[in-house]
Amino acid sequence: MSDAVVIISSDTSYLEDRTKALGYDIYPIDEYNHKNINKISKISYLKSLIKNISTKHKKIYLIYGSGLEDKVHIYDILDANLIINCNTLELLRKSGDLSLLKDIIRDCDFQLPDENPINYSEKRLLSKPLHSFGGYNISFSAAKRKAFYNQQYIPGSTFSASFFLNDENFMFLGFNKLILLRNYSPHPFIHAGAIMYDGIKISTRIIRAIERLSKKLNMRGYNTIDFKIYNNEVFLLDINPRITSTFKIYNDIYNNNLLNHQIKPHNINYLGKIDKTNKYGFVNIFVKEKCKYDKDVSDDNAFVCLPKINQIIEKDEPLLSIYIKAETSNELLIKLKEKISITTNLYNCYDIDI
Repeated sequence: MSDAVVIISSDTSYLEDRTKALGYDIYPIDEYNHKNINKISKISYLKSLIKNISTKHKKIYLIYGSGLEDKVHIYDILDANLIINCNTLELLRKSGDLSLLKDIIRDCDFQLPDENPINYSEKRLLSKPLHSFGGYNISFSAAKRKAFYNQQYIPGSTFSASFFLNDENFMFLGFNKLILLRNYSPHPFIHAGAIMYDGIKISTRIIRAIERLSKKLNMRGYNTIDFKIYNNEVFLLDINPRITSTFKIYNDIYNNNLLNHQIKPHNINYLGKIDKTNKYGFVNIFVKEKCKYDKDVSDDNAFVCLPKINQIIEKDEPLLSIYIKAETSNELLIKLKEKISITTNLYNCYDIDI
């Protein structure tokens, strides 16, 4: 029997391709392509699915990205039936509410935005859902809502840091600057892309803090944290103990070895970087209105995660992604803007804040 990998994420396109390349049979569960991620919330469906897979495979591994955060009730079933060599689902649960980790976070030289500012009039507040992901459902608001909490808004650019852990070995991969959509009212803070970024002046301090945090939390595999720098303090916004959208950048740089180690851990001291010079970046294109994908751009390999020809894309949903590499950061931005312009000329899309 061959080994199988269950892949759970909002969009499994990239992970499907790269997992197949490692020789596994795959069972993808996602929101935008297979549209079956909400089905696994039903325990009877999930048990039936796992039983069916187990009749064909002796070992079933799980890798996951976004989309499991709000499905805590199925964690025990996944734990009991699938091999999880990346972060535990218990850590995923805790990371959805940073108040559970605040002592560890502050002990590692990070600050947390104030959840209860004394003077509301002087500080803008965000309303954030517990166990959220990807910037969805975050908005400016002081209203109290069930399963949401208020948090002080920290101005300035948002960054992420990507890193990998295995057998107590910590490997820092890189910093990224996150990109937002313009005037995207449904989810104004949705993550619409990222570019590799090396302009952080206090990078050494942050990397040391990340290493301390990751080891205190017993993190494994690929992880990111989102943060802002304000008044020389580092404010931690999110801990993501899972595959995020920046995974594609670093997995490509390491020739699919990060994914290989995510499924079956090996000594990461032997990972080999195959691209030591280029800068990478990507953006996700969202449409302003319901449309049909009838203007094909598949002849340009910068466009990825493409729909099928004549597939209907609903209003405010992602159409495709643009993935670019270049020798310099400036060239990278120029190329990204060129491809964004091509797309916006073909479809009615939201602008990118880049």
